[in-house]
Amino acid sequence: MTSNTPSPLNSVTSEPGASIASLKFLVVEDHYLVREGLKLAILQMDRHSTVLEAESVSEAADLYRANPDIDLVLLDLGLPGTTGMSSLVSLYESCPDARVVVISGTHDLKTVRAALKRGILGFIPKLSGSTPLSNALRFVLNGDIYVPPEVFNEEDEDVVLASAPAAPPPPALANRASAKTPKDAGLTTRQIEVLGLLLEGKSNKQICRDLGLAMGTVKSHVAAILQVLGSSSRAQAVVSVEDLGWRPMILEGSMTTSPATAPTAAPSTTPSGL
Repeated sequence: MTSNTPSPLNSVTSEPGASIASLKFLVVEDHYLVREGLKLAILQMDRHSTVLEAESVSEAADLYRANPDIDLVLLDLGLPGTTGMSSLVSLYESCPDARVVVISGTHDLKTVRAALKRGILGFIPKLSGSTPLSNALRFVLNGDIYVPPEVFNEEDEDVVLASAPAAPPPPALANRASAKTPKDAGLTTRQIEVLGLLLEGKSNKQICRDLGLAMGTVKSHVAAILQVLGSSSRAQAVVSVEDLGWRPMILEGSMTTSPATAPTAAPSTTPSGL
């Protein structure tokens, strides 16, 4: 499993179909009509994309090994013969460096958090329309981690990742002790800004106001931060930052970009309809 650094998707703008480099996706889904819907959403985002298809994890593993340049794997958690996180675990065992987004008909809080704990880069409900799905993929490919906003309660300020059976941690987690900076650990610039505000004790609503972001986007960033730090709560994240010695550099960075001088935040690509 890998940290989510921007792909050629970094060049995908808010306009569907705009990109510089062609992207390659692997869709792992046993239902033909669902695969076709996912392909439509991908091509709506980038019409030059290549979409490979697999109906099982074993078939997906073979395709992934034959195509090491795959940018993103879209994996159905409900494949035949699998339960819970077993399809995700099997895929990571065969392809540990795969960048995975889960597509699932079940998107309750426990399931989403368990999948995040495994190191996925996004969780998208199957019932999403093609446009919201395209926007979610664009969000992930630009270096962020997508979580559907509706799985969190507005009062759930302290995002806690669910416990899950032991699994190999993603490199960002395994190597965080040796990371000299938050960027070395895999955090994006925006996530570092959010982390700085967490260190100041600000709530999600305050972070939304300070950075001009939607609540769903902030919660997605917080979930990503907790995943990278291997923490289950904000309090643990703060302790981890102290242990790593990151506090001075994070707060110094946040002070150099005050709200008055900060660049205007780009419109959130978090699908509002999810």
